Amino acid sequence: MQEKEIRENSARECFTLLSVPKSIMAGRFAYLSLGAAMAVWAALIPFAMERLQVNEAQLGLLLLCLGFGATISMPAAGAFTARFGCRAMQLVCIPVYYLALFILSFVSTPLSLAIFLTIFGAMSGMLDVVMNIQVALLEQTSGRRLMSNLHALYMIGVALGAGLAAILLQVLGNQVVAAGIIGLLIVAAMLYFQRYFFPKTRCNEEKTPLFTLPRGVILGFGVICFFLYMIEGVLMDWSALFLNKIRLVPLSQAGLGYALFAVTMTFGRLIGDKLGTRFGARNLLFYGVCFSVLCFFAVSFIPHAYACFFAFFCLGLFASNTVPMLFFLTTKNSKGSLSTCIASVSTLGYLGLLAGPAIMGFVAHNLGLPFVFITMCIFLSLVAVLIRFLPIKE
Repeated sequence: MQEKEIRENSARECFTLLSVPKSIMAGRFAYLSLGAAMAVWAALIPFAMERLQVNEAQLGLLLLCLGFGATISMPAAGAFTARFGCRAMQLVCIPVYYLALFILSFVSTPLSLAIFLTIFGAMSGMLDVVMNIQVALLEQTSGRRLMSNLHALYMIGVALGAGLAAILLQVLGNQVVAAGIIGLLIVAAMLYFQRYFFPKTRCNEEKTPLFTLPRGVILGFGVICFFLYMIEGVLMDWSALFLNKIRLVPLSQAGLGYALFAVTMTFGRLIGDKLGTRFGARNLLFYGVCFSVLCFFAVSFIPHAYACFFAFFCLGLFASNTVPMLFFLTTKNSKGSLSTCIASVSTLGYLGLLAGPAIMGFVAHNLGLPFVFITMCIFLSLVAVLIRFLPIKE
């Protein structure tokens, strides 16, 4: 017992911060800024398509570069963060991230768009891993649950970024100036906040391998994360089409399903840390997945548009805290470097976000649109079984 207390005190000394409350505020702003950047890029896509004179298929291929950049950078992000600390990673990645976003507002060739989309995606993937590590260490240092609340800030950042981009584009009429203003504001704020990030993520100085294959419980968490991230990707790409083609909802209203999901997911994450403290992270993860299965079942088999809308509404609530609770449990069950464990789980999750819509496209083409959501029922049922039998400690 005494030995454990010595280790905990040592960790607190290693991870001393200038101000824990300001570090939490810095984390919130970092998540918000990541969401805002993605929203700004979404607003720039139509301009890029018109400027480069590419069709939808060509644009789709170019957009794969963003996911490619994130996928190749995330495995290495854990090792870099373990070696250099969250503060140094933020200081390097944030300016590059927003510089790439700014350049994307005026690139004039498909090749240059592909190059800077890859850089933009790589920085996005690295920052995603760095922020999850930062929050995990903040939870250990402050003794507070923060993961759900800070993940909610990403969704709020998407909404704020989209709104700010729309206002600036309307007022200024120039996407380059609009992207530049937003980028400068966020970079300036992050340069102020960076002093409140962890200067290092561990006490010892032994080298961390650039990439390690996840094993045991961490591999199980990575598989779970793959399917949990798939939920959002599938809903984003297939919910409106399903509502329009199968439930005969007008195109003008078909996007409401995903909108309801996003709103209730944000709300659920804002209260998720309190729920996790009361009911336990493993219970919140397990029952969130089980109730998500019921929601997908309702979407698949209840032949009424309003029932689908209600199911998407409930799905946002039930699925909202599954990913934050999974990362919380990763910090409690990590063996070896916390940074590499979080990077491994994040990478597999991001692969689910990218691969999910493509896998479901194959399902929809061969079996029909309703089977997209039936397949998600099957996948998530297997995830629930995996959660029940994994030796998870909390």
